[in-house]
Amino acid sequence: MDELKQINLVESETIPEEIIPMEPKQKNKLLLPLILIGILAGLATGFFVAQKRLTPSGTTNTMTGTPQALTSATNVKVGDIFGSADEKTFRDQAEGILASGGIEGEGSHHIERGENKSQWVYVTSSVVDLDLLVGDRVGVWGETNQGKKAGWLMDVGRLKVLELNAAPAVDTTGNQD
Repeated sequence: MDELKQINLVESETIPEEIIPMEPKQKNKLLLPLILIGILAGLATGFFVAQKRLTPSGTTNTMTGTPQALTSATNVKVGDIFGSADEKTFRDQAEGILASGGIEGEGSHHIERGENKSQWVYVTSSVVDLDLLVGDRVGVWGETNQGKKAGWLMDVGRLKVLELNAAPAVDTTGNQD
């Protein structure tokens, strides 16, 4: 093995530092305007895409009828459509008689689709005031959500009135459900 050499830490051998003056780099004068133009172009593109995708209530729709705001049950007619015109978001459909009440906290209303309660659709909506259409036969379009108690839980985004004051389902014993 090689012998170990002792290092003297007291003596310092100084290496002369070369002083280099620091000059500021020239800033690219086009960088800031290009960034601002890119941001503005992105905002404009997003605005126009959002305008095409979002159609507010009250505008003409490609489906039958015209979506409108539901303000009173007195001026509701068969064929009226309420809610969003967005067919891509609300692609699940159900039809039946709208009734108040959910199941154990799930849904504010339900759609009776026959005698068997297991066939009912439990619904809620922040788009359409469902209370004004209770008792009517309706077609709804919405988005299905996972329910804990409800077999089918739907967030309704669009509703079409099919029949006013429809008769509720009657079971085989003749009792109304």
